[in-house]
Amino acid sequence: MADLDNYAFPLATHLRSEHLASVWCTKRHADTSRVLVASVHEAPAPDATYTVRTTAASQTNAYKEQIRAGVASAAEIPFGGVQLQIAFVVGPQRNWLNLWKPTIDALDPLLGRTRADRDWHPKDGRITDLGLHVDVDPFLGHDVVVTVAAGPVAFT
Repeated sequence: MADLDNYAFPLATHLRSEHLASVWCTKRHADTSRVLVASVHEAPAPDATYTVRTTAASQTNAYKEQIRAGVASAAEIPFGGVQLQIAFVVGPQRNWLNLWKPTIDALDPLLGRTRADRDWHPKDGRITDLGLHVDVDPFLGHDVVVTVAAGPVAFT
C-alpha cells in the first residue's frame, strides 16, 4: 500500500529538465523493478475528467481545498486498485513536481479517506497506475490548471 508518487518523485527530481513532461508509474507484486525513459507520445483522453483552476500556493490548505472542491461531485472509486492521471498546466516559474503530493492529498472524494476525521489523508496506496503530466502556459502566472481522471484498474 505504499504511495506510488513517493517512488516516482525522487527519480523525477533527479531527471528534471524542461523536457520532462510526463511521468508514468505502475506498481505490481513482482520480483524485479524497472524504469523506462522514453519520448512522450499523445494518447487519447480519459472519458471522465475533473478540471479546476487553483489560485492558492500549493503548500497551503487553500490549494488542497480548491482541488477537493473540483472533484467533490465524483463518486468514490469502488474498492480495489485505482488508475489515476493528473495533468497540470503551469506558468514557467512553477515546479510541477511540487504539485503532485498536495494534489493527490486532496483526492479523498475519489480515493476515500484513511479515517473520516482526517483531512488530506486519502487512501492513495490504492493507486496502482499513475500518470502525471505537465504543460507550460506562459500567461498562467502562478495559477495552476489541474485535470484529474481516475477509475478502477481493470487487471488482465
